[in-house]
Amino acid sequence: MHTKEITSQEQIEKLMTKGGPAALIDFWASWCGPCQAMAPVYEKVAELMADEPVEFLKVNTQKHPDIAAAFNVRSIPTIVVVADGEVQNVMVGLQDHLSLKRVAERVVSDANGEGLLKRIFGW
Repeated sequence: MHTKEITSQEQIEKLMTKGGPAALIDFWASWCGPCQAMAPVYEKVAELMADEPVEFLKVNTQKHPDIAAAFNVRSIPTIVVVADGEVQNVMVGLQDHLSLKRVAERVVSDANGEGLLKRIFGW
Protein backbone atom coordinates (compact mmCIF):
# COMPACT_ATOMS: atom_id res chain seq x y z
CA MET A 1 0.00 0.00 0.00
CA HIS A 2 1.09 3.50 -0.75
CA THR A 3 -1.17 5.12 1.81
CA LYS A 4 -0.65 5.36 5.57
CA GLU A 5 -3.27 5.36 8.31
CA ILE A 6 -3.25 8.21 10.83
CA THR A 7 -4.09 6.84 14.25
CA SER A 8 -2.72 9.34 16.76
CA GLN A 9 -2.69 12.97 17.72
CA GLU A 10 1.12 12.84 17.62
CA GLN A 11 1.03 12.04 13.89
CA ILE A 12 -1.24 15.05 13.31
CA GLU A 13 1.02 17.32 15.36
CA LYS A 14 4.04 16.26 13.30
CA LEU A 15 2.12 16.82 10.07
CA MET A 16 0.77 20.21 11.10
CA THR A 17 4.03 21.79 12.31
CA LYS A 18 5.85 24.46 10.35
CA GLY A 19 7.98 22.63 7.79
CA GLY A 20 5.64 19.62 7.88
CA PRO A 21 5.32 17.48 4.76
CA ALA A 22 2.92 17.99 1.89
CA ALA A 23 0.07 15.52 2.24
CA LEU A 24 -3.43 14.58 1.20
CA ILE A 25 -5.55 13.24 4.06
CA ASP A 26 -8.56 11.10 3.19
CA PHE A 27 -11.25 11.15 5.89
CA TRP A 28 -13.45 8.07 5.42
CA ALA A 29 -15.64 5.44 7.11
CA SER A 30 -16.33 1.80 6.32
CA TRP A 31 -20.11 2.38 6.02
CA CYS A 32 -19.67 5.22 3.50
CA GLY A 33 -20.37 4.07 -0.08
CA PRO A 34 -18.63 7.01 -1.80
CA CYS A 35 -15.61 6.50 0.52
CA GLN A 36 -15.39 2.85 -0.53
CA ALA A 37 -15.72 3.84 -4.21
CA MET A 38 -12.92 6.41 -3.90
CA ALA A 39 -10.51 4.18 -1.92
CA PRO A 40 -8.97 2.34 -4.91
CA VAL A 41 -8.71 5.60 -6.85
CA TYR A 42 -6.91 7.30 -3.94
CA GLU A 43 -4.57 4.31 -3.60
CA LYS A 44 -3.81 4.37 -7.36
CA VAL A 45 -2.93 8.07 -7.30
CA ALA A 46 -0.74 7.44 -4.23
CA GLU A 47 1.01 4.68 -6.18
CA LEU A 48 1.54 6.94 -9.21
CA MET A 49 2.94 9.71 -6.99
CA ALA A 50 5.11 7.40 -4.84
CA ASP A 51 8.34 9.08 -5.97
CA GLU A 52 7.05 12.59 -5.28
CA PRO A 53 7.40 14.52 -2.00
CA VAL A 54 3.75 14.12 -1.00
CA GLU A 55 2.20 11.72 1.50
CA PHE A 56 -1.18 10.04 1.07
CA LEU A 57 -2.77 9.56 4.48
CA LYS A 58 -6.10 8.13 5.66
CA VAL A 59 -8.19 8.74 8.78
CA ASN A 60 -10.98 6.35 9.71
CA THR A 61 -13.53 8.75 11.16
CA GLN A 62 -15.30 5.97 13.07
CA LYS A 63 -12.16 5.06 14.98
CA HIS A 64 -10.77 8.60 15.27
CA PRO A 65 -13.61 11.13 15.45
CA ASP A 66 -11.35 13.44 17.44
CA ILE A 67 -8.97 13.77 14.49
CA ALA A 68 -11.87 14.42 12.10
CA ALA A 69 -13.21 17.06 14.50
CA ALA A 70 -9.81 18.76 14.67
CA PHE A 71 -10.03 19.28 10.89
CA ASN A 72 -13.70 20.30 11.09
CA VAL A 73 -14.72 17.38 8.87
CA ARG A 74 -18.51 17.32 8.69
CA SER A 75 -19.07 15.12 5.64
CA ILE A 76 -17.22 12.18 4.13
CA PRO A 77 -15.35 11.49 2.04
CA THR A 78 -13.30 14.62 2.61
CA ILE A 79 -9.76 15.18 1.34
CA VAL A 80 -7.74 17.75 3.29
CA VAL A 81 -4.58 18.97 1.58
CA VAL A 82 -1.82 20.20 3.88
CA ALA A 83 1.67 21.56 3.35
CA ASP A 84 4.15 23.29 5.61
CA GLY A 85 1.81 22.78 8.56
CA GLU A 86 -1.18 24.54 7.00
CA VAL A 87 -4.38 23.44 5.33
CA GLN A 88 -4.11 24.34 1.65
CA ASN A 89 -7.35 22.92 0.27
CA VAL A 90 -10.41 20.88 1.26
CA MET A 91 -12.31 18.67 -1.19
CA VAL A 92 -15.66 17.26 -0.05
CA GLY A 93 -17.36 14.33 -1.76
CA LEU A 94 -16.31 11.61 -4.16
CA GLN A 95 -13.25 12.66 -6.18
CA ASP A 96 -12.13 11.14 -9.45
CA HIS A 97 -8.61 10.10 -10.43
CA LEU A 98 -7.87 13.29 -12.38
CA SER A 99 -9.00 15.62 -9.56
CA LEU A 100 -6.90 13.79 -6.96
CA LYS A 101 -3.84 13.68 -9.22
CA ARG A 102 -4.12 17.37 -10.06
CA VAL A 103 -4.36 18.47 -6.44
CA ALA A 104 -1.43 16.20 -5.52
CA GLU A 105 0.66 17.61 -8.38
CA ARG A 106 -0.20 21.14 -7.30
CA VAL A 107 0.83 20.59 -3.68
CA VAL A 108 4.11 19.08 -4.91
CA SER A 109 4.64 22.04 -7.25
CA ASP A 110 3.95 24.48 -4.43
CA ALA A 111 6.29 22.57 -2.10
CA ASN A 112 9.01 22.82 -4.75
CA GLY A 113 8.51 26.59 -4.93
CA GLU A 114 7.09 26.53 -8.44
CA GLY A 115 4.59 29.26 -9.15
CA LEU A 116 1.49 29.51 -11.27
CA LEU A 117 3.35 30.26 -14.53
CA LYS A 118 5.49 27.15 -14.07
CA ARG A 119 2.38 25.01 -13.56
CA ILE A 120 0.55 26.49 -16.55
CA PHE A 121 3.31 27.12 -19.07
CA GLY A 122 6.23 25.10 -17.78
CA TRP A 123 8.48 28.15 -17.21
